[in-house]
Amino acid sequence: MTWKSILDSIHRLLAPAVVACLTCGRMGNRSTQVHGICPDCYKGIPWIRQPRCCICGRHIGCPDCTRINGYERFFECNRSAVAYKPMMREWLGQYKYRGNERYSELLVMMLGKAYVSMRNEHRQTKVAPPWTIDVITCVPVSTIRLEERGFNQAEVLAIELAELMRLPFARMLLRERHTDKQSFKSRSERIRDMQNVFSGDQNIINIAHNILQTRQRSLGNAPLRILVIDDIYTTGSTINACACVLKEIGKVIGYPVEVFSLTWARS
Repeated sequence: MTWKSILDSIHRLLAPAVVACLTCGRMGNRSTQVHGICPDCYKGIPWIRQPRCCICGRHIGCPDCTRINGYERFFECNRSAVAYKPMMREWLGQYKYRGNERYSELLVMMLGKAYVSMRNEHRQTKVAPPWTIDVITCVPVSTIRLEERGFNQAEVLAIELAELMRLPFARMLLRERHTDKQSFKSRSERIRDMQNVFSGDQNIINIAHNILQTRQRSLGNAPLRILVIDDIYTTGSTINACACVLKEIGKVIGYPVEVFSLTWARS
């Protein structure tokens, strides 16, 4: 048992039995809470359990992934934990913009569930060797955004998810320029804005080589699979721009690379 687990156990023993729900503030018994929220709030989570679109993971009809407009897709697929409903918008706002770090454990728990579902979905294809992720990375933010928020929310989620799933995490991407907020832009504007925004970290090739050298022999010649973490998937332009850079690794090292995406929410 580690010191952290010992201290966590002591903290739980000393903590008050009746506490407020992290999200609604309702007082209740700590033993009935799930990662700090009451049962009612947990029941209200809009999980995406059966995506309607096998590419972007959207829970309703998706016109984007079937549109023929010369938009080349570089990632295999995206999956998301939840639909971006009003309650989820408030949770993310508390975490991302108000700096409420108490939401971190809750959001990571939700991402963890989505990752397990994603893994189970791909392993149902019964390919050999079984589908697995070699490394987790994240969408980088600009220096301006980092100064505004004080942290990269995607990186925090990625690091904690990697720890939860016992997978390696590596910073593999750099953001070359700042872009305005994407929420008020059209799909075509987002795609155009994200062109040439990202580049590979200077150590990205070494990272890829190290991962391949340490991966399990049972995986054989399976593609190098990279999982990109972000908070929201809207049009996929950000994820696709990241995947475009990551796919270039394969050309340099002469090894197939597959890029997958996992986001906390799907709008």
